Amino acid sequence: MTIRRVKPSSPIIALLVCLIAVMPLQAQDTFRTPDDSVVEMLEAEQLPGVRLAPGGEWVMKLHRPNMLSLEDIAIERLYLAGYRIDPATNSAALSRTPRYEKIQFDHLSEDRTVTVNTPEGAVIDHVQFAPGGEHFSFTVTKDGAVELWKGSIGSSDTRRITEAPLNSTAGNPCRWLNSDELLCEFIPPRRGEAPGRPAVPEGPVTEQTTDTPAPVRTFQDLLTSPHEVELFEYYFTSQLKRVRADDGNLTPIGEPAIFDAVQPAPDREHLFVSRTVRPFSFIVPDRWRINDWFPREMEIWTMEGEHVRDVASLGLAEEVPVDSMRTGPRDIHWQPGQDAALVWVEVDTASADVSERLYRLPHPQASEPEQVATLEMFHWRTQWYGNDTALITEVNRYPYRAVSHERTHVVDLSGEEEPRVLFDYNPEDAHADPGTLMGGRSVMADGETLFLRGERITDDGARPYIDRFDIVSGETDRLWESPANRYEVPQRFVGSNRDTLLTRSESSSEHPNYQLRSLDGSFVQALTRVEDPAPVLQDAQEHILRYDREDGVGLAARLHLPPGYDAEEDGPLPAILWAYPREFADPAAAGQMPSTANRFMRINGASPMFFLLRGYAVIENASMAIIGGQLGYPDEPNDTYIEQLVMSAEAAVEAAAETGWVDGDRVGIGGHSYGGFMTANVLAHTGAFVAGIARNAAFNRTLTPFGFQNEQRTLWEAQDVYTGMSPFMYAHQIDAPILLIHGMDDPNPGTFPMQSERMYHALKGLGKPARLVRLPHEDHGYGARESIFHALVEMFEWFDAHVKGGE
Repeated sequence: MTIRRVKPSSPIIALLVCLIAVMPLQAQDTFRTPDDSVVEMLEAEQLPGVRLAPGGEWVMKLHRPNMLSLEDIAIERLYLAGYRIDPATNSAALSRTPRYEKIQFDHLSEDRTVTVNTPEGAVIDHVQFAPGGEHFSFTVTKDGAVELWKGSIGSSDTRRITEAPLNSTAGNPCRWLNSDELLCEFIPPRRGEAPGRPAVPEGPVTEQTTDTPAPVRTFQDLLTSPHEVELFEYYFTSQLKRVRADDGNLTPIGEPAIFDAVQPAPDREHLFVSRTVRPFSFIVPDRWRINDWFPREMEIWTMEGEHVRDVASLGLAEEVPVDSMRTGPRDIHWQPGQDAALVWVEVDTASADVSERLYRLPHPQASEPEQVATLEMFHWRTQWYGNDTALITEVNRYPYRAVSHERTHVVDLSGEEEPRVLFDYNPEDAHADPGTLMGGRSVMADGETLFLRGERITDDGARPYIDRFDIVSGETDRLWESPANRYEVPQRFVGSNRDTLLTRSESSSEHPNYQLRSLDGSFVQALTRVEDPAPVLQDAQEHILRYDREDGVGLAARLHLPPGYDAEEDGPLPAILWAYPREFADPAAAGQMPSTANRFMRINGASPMFFLLRGYAVIENASMAIIGGQLGYPDEPNDTYIEQLVMSAEAAVEAAAETGWVDGDRVGIGGHSYGGFMTANVLAHTGAFVAGIARNAAFNRTLTPFGFQNEQRTLWEAQDVYTGMSPFMYAHQIDAPILLIHGMDDPNPGTFPMQSERMYHALKGLGKPARLVRLPHEDHGYGARESIFHALVEMFEWFDAHVKGGE
């Protein structure tokens, strides 16, 4: 096998050709369906959601359809301030994940199953147990409204609590206050009709810069006009109300507002309220990932809606880049175990030694907050042990996928003990991970013993475990570990004795199912019984490839061979490599690849693993490591992105070909999002692949000038990097056929649908073999059955023509 590298030539030539090329883009096609075996696998029974009901007698099962229909996502939507809503129901619009269609209860000690009565054809969501173990609530969307309903645990009977329509544009509109009352957001009474679009604009839409830079990402779904500002306020304004579950009595709390956050205090006498107020932005959304930008008025109210005190007033923060923090409070929460102590973290912009500070307001009437801790890095989360001990985790950068240093501190708020470090490690190294503390905001504890949940990496696969952890001595004791031949993930303890677990268990031959099991293995009770929808895949083979690339960095990949493959009879196979690049600060972590030999292979969505059923080998999750600050590489990984990407891709093909199972001259490459970006770059800079598939990818980084992925420099700070990493600039060097697939409503900041359209224009203008498929109404991932089926057909036909049967 000979690999041909492509020498870069002038990107300007490609750009000029694209600018002068004029060609038709659109052609209407009909949705197509793959063969029956694929359809049956995608439509086979899915594992339901499982929740143990309070009281320990019943388990709730939540069933949802496998996929949405195109009709579900083709409804009229509004795109406002980064949100996508269904104006007909005043709720968040569906995109990828179907909502529930059925609720069931199974009795744990008797052979009884109860199906909960819900309105026919209704969409079910936001299912929550009430404190006390008797009731649960859920929302029902029907007849143009979202309604609040109630049921009794173990009973089929349900009823609507109130006819007043809920406002669920921003998510779950309700939470239980106690066993008898809920706190909900409703559509304000007498709201009237939605503001109509002016027939004739009153004037132009204008924006004005200031002397403060605003290096924000290129977002979609933004507000674009005064009319959309009015729509945002109309649909997102809610009236808070207390709801009595037994008779539906409603008690209004305060005035209507756009509520960014509403948190009842443990004393149930106070509320923390964050209200979103004008002015809104036309260049950033309300919030995205860890960022939020819109102005907030943060206050403490009584449960009757009376203002107690201001916490903070945050202005519009357009100047804050993605993955950076605005000034002012964030991660605001009530301290567990205290009546009404409010805690938050703030950026410190004045100190050279301190990055962030944690504050605590001991009670609403306190004159000033007290400082709890200082952090050298960036706050990630705060958890609580007991009444006065904070477990504060900091990381060295955002987003979390780029973190190479994580540290957790123990801070005693009583002042009796000095702060100390609990964990300090590199999350890139899977072998160094101490595990995650069980519990949520309040960690699970038994005296001075906490509980850690994690995975031990072995040659036979990952082994989930639970450890007892002494918070004083730091010593751990293995309480339970998954058997060697299974991948059994502990979900939670059952009962106060902590001698029983709810787990999700699977093996190479057994579909994942939920079960109860005693820690000593003397008792196992199956809760679900989902069968293998494709037994043929049990005969597929997995091999872990470990290899070095040209610079000596150790890498790895999973090589899957199709069912029934016989090397002597079948010879080397055509293959596809499907991957997603990742940055590493530690080169030794780049080759960590646990086996999945103890895992079940269930294929969902438009997965490349379906190629196993078509006679291909699949090189899955090949390490595309981009190293920064080590081995002589610059501190900024992207400065040598292309060089390292090409080395990684070529090394993976060579390693697969050396097994004798893969035909190194018939390998295609593919990926989704940043993996699609990788695909086009690899095809532009090496001849190691005969075809490619790039889904929902970006190709021209000058269209994302204020950062992308983990890159935080701007285009004007790293112009050569942006253009050098843009396969659009090297489209003239792409000779292998490439299939571009893109959801036409992709909201991801870096992957506007225009990216694939412009790349296709370039390739067509240059006379290169390419095909563009745009999926109506789909976003960054595909949710509709029709779209998933069609994407698979396109992928199959493309690689069958250009890899399996290609030159």
